[in-house]
Amino acid sequence: MNVILGALIAVIGGVTNGLFALPMKMARKWSWENIWLPFSVLALAVFPCVAACLSTPHLEAAYRHAEPSNLLIAFLCGIAAYTGSLLFGISLGLIGNALAFSLLVGSMSAVGVLSPILAFHPGMLLTPGGRWIDLGILLLFAALAVCARAGAQKVRVTAERLPQGSGDGLDVFIRGMLLAVAGGVLSGFLPLGMSMAWARNISGAAVQFGGAGQTAAQNVLLLPILIGGALPNCLYAAWLLNKNKTYRSYKGPGWYWLIILLMAVMYSGSVALWGMSSSRGMLGTLGPSIGWALFIGGLVVSSNVGGVATGEWRGTGSKPLAWMVGGVSLMVVAVVLVGYGNYLLN
Repeated sequence: MNVILGALIAVIGGVTNGLFALPMKMARKWSWENIWLPFSVLALAVFPCVAACLSTPHLEAAYRHAEPSNLLIAFLCGIAAYTGSLLFGISLGLIGNALAFSLLVGSMSAVGVLSPILAFHPGMLLTPGGRWIDLGILLLFAALAVCARAGAQKVRVTAERLPQGSGDGLDVFIRGMLLAVAGGVLSGFLPLGMSMAWARNISGAAVQFGGAGQTAAQNVLLLPILIGGALPNCLYAAWLLNKNKTYRSYKGPGWYWLIILLMAVMYSGSVALWGMSSSRGMLGTLGPSIGWALFIGGLVVSSNVGGVATGEWRGTGSKPLAWMVGGVSLMVVAVVLVGYGNYLLN
């Protein structure tokens, strides 16, 4: 078991995930659906399949010996969790990278960090290491409340600058915030599901029959989950392409495909890193939950830094930005405490 390396991998995965959407800003001539459809195909189907094949010598044998019901549950878990990613993806275009990620993480934390511990290992929270984790989780929620406060300040400034009697801009902003929160609730089912017996059975089959290492076996577990996640994302983006006739935009700049490729590599790589960190060989018994906490900590920090760097908070005044910086600082402290507590447990 290598707890320190597992924590580092989880944080790096989160930082990468928090930045994956920034390249979208460069593809200004394409609509959201033009980007999201090929991105979803690559990030949620093609690259995870490549990763599973490369890390598992006998991939077909691993799936043949896994329970069909477990594979079905993995697929359905992916549909639920990545419907959340779809809602979050829509919110990106409405409220921007920094605020969308902060609200996403707030709701993800309740479901993805705390629920698996309370459901499967509540006694660990009373140990010395568990108390550090408790404190880290409390600080995590405090940080997210501060980030939400920053979002509220941003909404107020935006509303004050809208023409009197115009509610459309504010309505769009509020809708984007609600979508980000709903997306986080659904996304949190991913680490919760991966803490259950069906997930251990699939990764166990990958080790026993597929010839995968304990850490690499997570790629075998993630593949049916991510393929399930590709379904709602691809269907919705394809529907929008047809509805809005935006498929005609694909005749535009060819280098936009490089942007999509970069986004997909960053996203699928970040998920693979989180999967590796969540294995028992890295972060131990609480791997999916602790790995998720470290992952989203890195995610919030990088997404907010990226959002500020690309001007998402320009013109909102110093107060909203100060609240956001305070929230991100608390997030860093929370991640350190959670990682330290898990180190003591293992």
